[in-house]
Amino acid sequence: MSPPPRIPFLESHPKEWPTLFQSLGAQPFQGKIAAKWVFKKGVSSWEAMTDLPEQLRNELSQSSPLLLSQLERRYDSPDGATKLLLRYPDGASTEAVGMPGTQGQTICIGTQVGCPVRCQFCASGTDGLERNLTRAEILEQVLWLRQEMGDFHRLVVMGMGDPGFNLEPTLNALESLLDFEGMDLGARRVTLSTVAPINTIPALANWQHNINIALSLHSASEELRHELIPGLPKRSIRETLEEMEQLFAKNGREYTIEYVLLSGVNDSTQSAHDLADLLRDKRCHINLIPYNPVDGLGFSRPPDSVCGDFLNVLKTQSLSATLRKSLGASAEAACGQLRRRSKLG
Repeated sequence: MSPPPRIPFLESHPKEWPTLFQSLGAQPFQGKIAAKWVFKKGVSSWEAMTDLPEQLRNELSQSSPLLLSQLERRYDSPDGATKLLLRYPDGASTEAVGMPGTQGQTICIGTQVGCPVRCQFCASGTDGLERNLTRAEILEQVLWLRQEMGDFHRLVVMGMGDPGFNLEPTLNALESLLDFEGMDLGARRVTLSTVAPINTIPALANWQHNINIALSLHSASEELRHELIPGLPKRSIRETLEEMEQLFAKNGREYTIEYVLLSGVNDSTQSAHDLADLLRDKRCHINLIPYNPVDGLGFSRPPDSVCGDFLNVLKTQSLSATLRKSLGASAEAACGQLRRRSKLG
């Protein structure tokens, strides 16, 4: 007798779980119970769902394990950040990060194995794109982080890859986290970062969930931006900003501009003035990110005084801006340091 087929539960919206359970000969209400265990309580194994019949739990554990990825390595930074290296059955791997904060933990997840954008200062795209992650694989990062670190307050889609190049599985995964039948995570607690491939921002503007959107900019100069980000879509910064303004007009939520400060590259006073000129009258907040070094990429972090001067130029021109505090650098878990392997040693 052949074993029952595997049911990919995480590939389905939690509201569909009752139907999936019914297809297995179980009761639909048991599907609701299981979804509550996974998304509300953070449980990722059938064995722990003690109000389901033991026989059903055993059958599901054998035929349809919830998590297909393995936790290969965990690294804890002295500043409280944690990085998990996850390995999928086909051998592909990704890294997910949890960071402490004043309001609770923030978790950072990715959407691809590698990255097609190939930012010259970022570790994630050094070997290009291997493949996209599925809805379930994206969700598994959340479940692993929750299992290892406990509940979280904020979720940022800023890990490996660019969600704009894998938008449908990304939004499907987020629906499982945002909808009431799932984790019921508030949209204001979710931020998605992208270089905004064509049609990404309009799709987000029309999506049912009004999450926070961050645009990876890194330079006000078209030429320099394309040098720093070779995988950019072929259109101008101003066209992209126009879409961001239309997004604000539709959902009323200020968007974020991300700007990594690279010593001697884009951190001059003139660069700050150019950025201020570009973003004047835009409904955005500028998040300045002092560079987190990556071996072999040839960039360095500006001195704190230079970062402060850059910030002051923006503020004196009445722009909303902050300097991001970096966490996790000692475990290679900070912004721009994630890759397909764990830190060795």
